[in-house]
Amino acid sequence: MSVRVGVDVGGTFTDIVCFNEKKKAFRLLKVPSSPANPSAAVVEGIQRLLDEFDVVAEEIQFFIHGTTVATNTILERKGDPVALLVTAGFRDVPYIMRQDRPRLYDYFLQRPEPLVPRELRFEIPERVLYTGKVKLPLQEDPTRKILKRLNAQGIKNIAVCLLHSYVNALHEEKLRELIQQEIPGATVSLSSEILPEFKEFERMSTTTVNSYVLPSVGSYLRQLEKGLTSLNIPSKLHLMQSNGGIMTSKTAQTHCVHMVLSGPAAGALSGLVLGQQAGVKNIISIDVGGTSADVAVAFDGNLHFAEETEIAGQILKIPAIEINTVGAGGGSIGWIDAGQALQVGPRSAGADPGPACYQRGGNEPTVTDANVVLGRLNPMHLLAGEMAIDKNLAEKVIQEKIATPLGLPLYKAAEGIVRVINAVMAKAIRRLSVEKGYDPREFTLVSFGGGGPIHAAELAADLQIPRVLVPPSPGVSSALGLLTADFRHDYVRTVLWTEKQATLKHLLQVINEMKGLALTQMENEGLNGSEIIFVAGLDMRYQGQGFSLPVSFNVEDLSIWENLSPLIRTFHQNHQATYGYHDEKTLTEIVNIRLASVGKLPKPHPTKFRQKQGDLNSSIKESRKVYFSGRFEETIVYDRSKLGWGAIVKGPAIIEQLDSTTLILPGQQGEIDKLNNLIISLEDI
Repeated sequence: MSVRVGVDVGGTFTDIVCFNEKKKAFRLLKVPSSPANPSAAVVEGIQRLLDEFDVVAEEIQFFIHGTTVATNTILERKGDPVALLVTAGFRDVPYIMRQDRPRLYDYFLQRPEPLVPRELRFEIPERVLYTGKVKLPLQEDPTRKILKRLNAQGIKNIAVCLLHSYVNALHEEKLRELIQQEIPGATVSLSSEILPEFKEFERMSTTTVNSYVLPSVGSYLRQLEKGLTSLNIPSKLHLMQSNGGIMTSKTAQTHCVHMVLSGPAAGALSGLVLGQQAGVKNIISIDVGGTSADVAVAFDGNLHFAEETEIAGQILKIPAIEINTVGAGGGSIGWIDAGQALQVGPRSAGADPGPACYQRGGNEPTVTDANVVLGRLNPMHLLAGEMAIDKNLAEKVIQEKIATPLGLPLYKAAEGIVRVINAVMAKAIRRLSVEKGYDPREFTLVSFGGGGPIHAAELAADLQIPRVLVPPSPGVSSALGLLTADFRHDYVRTVLWTEKQATLKHLLQVINEMKGLALTQMENEGLNGSEIIFVAGLDMRYQGQGFSLPVSFNVEDLSIWENLSPLIRTFHQNHQATYGYHDEKTLTEIVNIRLASVGKLPKPHPTKFRQKQGDLNSSIKESRKVYFSGRFEETIVYDRSKLGWGAIVKGPAIIEQLDSTTLILPGQQGEIDKLNNLIISLEDI
């Protein structure tokens, strides 16, 4: 690989990172996003990369992309109509859902409407038992009548979720054949391929979401591939998955549900890598863009993974990095509720029209406008002069929409907007740290995204986080995270083996079958077996329990074990650690067998400084008044590109660079380390 390119599309900007492996050099670029057609901004950005940085298209051998197209399709309910085919008697599973209630005592709770209305859910006469035995063969004639009806309605997007297909997919595969015969050009998602795992509602919901977003994702990826081909880029299109791994565009166009957290996953991976390079193992990362803030936690060098994710009320049972996303970004709009309280977000001005100060027709007060009014953002321009800023417009909308209605001075109103959005971000951080049993005082806050560094110092102070790490290029760090990813695919097999049924021989057989599938998948994506490692695990529980715990193990250990006793002991230990008790007299059960295949790719490494910073005066751009805690203070503004290893900047200070702005509070100081990271801490630390 000579040149590698990562592209992350956000709500306001599209970020591009280019790494030349021969020259060990990075090129960074930000262009405005194009929400109506996200691929247009990507192609425009790559064209600028080729024109402005002397990059040769033919040398781009690896192109990876993080996208929110799937997420936005769900959030905005803009997917194509989907028909759901289920086993007779299971038509209303999407309504019944599960026994849990999000708010136990709320009698007026309204669950989200299913993506598929009842009139598009059809019962197929067939039945497979949980053992895999066929009780009622699929009845072809009534099934064809249903399919002819769908064809007449013009429904070509079909989700199939038949009972117990995870153990026997015969009927689902037969149904796909019938669909292809009766509905030419139909796209079909089978639950036995999307999620071959027990629990009917979760499997049905995940398969339905895959069908719902498939047309929009497929159209987007085809447009993007066409654009890249027009630029003579030889690389295949690769996509970031929710689990932090890579897959090809071909795989993404059938299993697009794995892309729902594509963009945020890249940011979480970037935060982990940046922290590890700086020698930090306990990391809270926050990626603040124009529309949202994404929080992830890594403890002892390991990101947290969730087996289940919820997007706009839709349940997805897919392996994914655990991320808490809130509507808190630079474009988040300030407004006054019915009780005359100031609120900020989740609605965002996005890229079009954007904040008022961008001079693109925006007429709502945003977080960016507030930071401009407070002097924290450059009142003249951003992006090193590429984007002109009008401070007067920012002052006008905040005065008219917030200050005057609340009877506040202009600067108090602007400060209120920033405090409210900081509180939203702090709550998101607490949810993945304090509420999970972690003490934020034992972590480092890795802050990036265009809007992250300007809020990081205040967030750290509020949460008593001792250190903040701002990477060299925070505004494009999610795109950089794309270049640190590996190929990854996760496989699961539901077995429901009791302790007496489970044997080492059975486990080896299933693991080897899954490894065969993984190797075939990886070879189709251009990797050979020597580049692939396997990570295995089980979902185990005591017999009679309704929930399970993960038990990881080394695949190679299976060849030296005599039985499954080591796994059973590990389960008891995990149960004790998680719930405070265990019972070795109670028999255990293996619910699922999981296998992750990881195809390793080379990683770009940052360049270290060779000599320390000299005089700080050469890095000073100007001095301006900045509003802190109710008063203005004269604040020095530094040029980040001129700060070298060992440079110490005492707050209050502003550090500006092409892709972001960093705020250092009074009583804090920032220091540049050997890797060009800016480390912010209290002066006496």
